[in-house]
Formats: sequence, structure tokens, C-alpha cells
Amino acid sequence: MDTPHVRFYQTAKFWVGLVLTVVVFSSLVKLGLWQKQRGNEKVALEQSLALRSEQPPVALSSLDLPLAHHGDHNYQRWIALPVSAHLTPEPVLFFLDNQTFDGKVGYLVLHLMRDTEKANQRYLVELGFVAGGLDRQTLPSVSTLLEPVAFSGRLYKKMDSPLGSELHTERFDSDSTQQYRIQHLNTAKISELVGAELSAWVVQPTDTLTAYPHPWKPVSMNSAKHFGYSFQWFTMAAVFAVVVLVAFWRSCFQPKKSVQPKRKLASKHEKHIARPTNKRG
Repeated sequence: MDTPHVRFYQTAKFWVGLVLTVVVFSSLVKLGLWQKQRGNEKVALEQSLALRSEQPPVALSSLDLPLAHHGDHNYQRWIALPVSAHLTPEPVLFFLDNQTFDGKVGYLVLHLMRDTEKANQRYLVELGFVAGGLDRQTLPSVSTLLEPVAFSGRLYKKMDSPLGSELHTERFDSDSTQQYRIQHLNTAKISELVGAELSAWVVQPTDTLTAYPHPWKPVSMNSAKHFGYSFQWFTMAAVFAVVVLVAFWRSCFQPKKSVQPKRKLASKHEKHIARPTNKRG
């Protein structure tokens, strides 16, 4: 007769459990490695941002920035690059919806501007954050720029959302400007909307061009959080491996206790049955 542990190796339950164990463990390790890689990338980006904050601004018109309809925008090359700009405002405003700042919900207002040296080149310039009102049928009033302006700023762009990046445009024109409420900062779609070449990168002023606040968050999640998540995934993998090994050892090598059948208690009637006696004749 085969021993119990040999029979266990030959069961389908064992092989199914082994495959699931390898899949789960490898998935946890891969998630940990992925978060570790993302953390290393964020460290490099954070160091690059720190160095760029100390650089002198570069003339915006001298940069060969990618256009909005190009796919490869080389994020790390241009993010937070200090620039000096001389632009002419155009009467077009975009209100990026569902933005928060200091506990308030509102819009990030962007002004369409034209390069004074490259008439066919346009940029979105961030005017700043404006709190929204209770009435969704109107947009908050903002102070627009009317004359050519010279200012210092830095470049940024929004990363594409995995949930979609459609504008879902709503138009609210005033007497002097075209105003659009949009749900995503998709420069390619905005370029199609205005019918002009638009830079893929937005210019955020760093001086006193406007009185509105300018939220700055170039990195959605810092490197420390990525490393923390990596540690959590590796810890879960280690705990899972220990649990599986303990369960395997108990199933294969720990002797099973034999089950003793319960002995039936004899009834009092059976105990007191009279034994037969021989009677002499």
C-alpha cells in the first residue's frame, strides 16, 4: 500500500495548488520589483527637478518643444525647465474642471497665447487656480491678459489618464473671450479645437504675471511612497511563502493521527444479564 505522502503528490489538488502558489508568489514579487523600479525613476526625476530649479531661464522661443499632436513628448527632458517668454494673448480661455487647492474645488484657468517671434506657434499659459461656484451653468470671472507680456515660468504637462482623456468641452463665451470648460488637459485635442499648432507643454508663470495661485505638483507620487509600496509587496510575498511552506509540511510530513472508533457503552441491561446456570436433576 502507498504511503499517504506519496498519494498526496499524485493528486490533482496538489498540482493545482502548486501552480496557484507559483502564480501568486511571482505576481507579488513582480509588483514589488515594479514599485522599486518606479521609486528609482522618481529619485532620478526629483534630483533633476532640484537641479533645474537652480538653472537660469531659457528663452521659450529658442526651444524645439514637441507639438501637441506628437506622441513622444520626452517628459523628463522638459519637465520644470525654467523659461522666459514673450507672448501675445489671444481671446481664448480654458477652465480645467475638478481641481483642488487649499481645500477648495474649482478650475485651473489656462490662456491661449501666441509666440511673438513664431506667429504660428501657440502655448497654453496657466493663469492659476480659481474657486468654482455652486452654479454649474456659469464660469467664475477671471482677469484676462490683453497686451503682449514678458514673464518667467516653467514647463509642465499632464500625463494621460488611463480612464480617458477626452475634453468633454462645454462652451461659455463672454463678450470678449471664448471660454471652454474641459475635463482633461489634452493638448492634442485642444490643438484640434482651436485649429492651430499648439505646444504639448504648458507654461506656468513663476513671477507676478497673475495674482492667482499656481499649484505645483510635477510628481504625482514621490519616491518614498513607491519604495514603501515595494516593501509591502515583498513582505506579502514572504508571508505568503511561509504560510504555503507550513501548510505543505503539515500535509506531507506530519503524521496523521489515527482515528479510533468510539466504543459503544454497554447498557445497564446488558451488564446485568444473568448467566445461565446448570441445574441438577
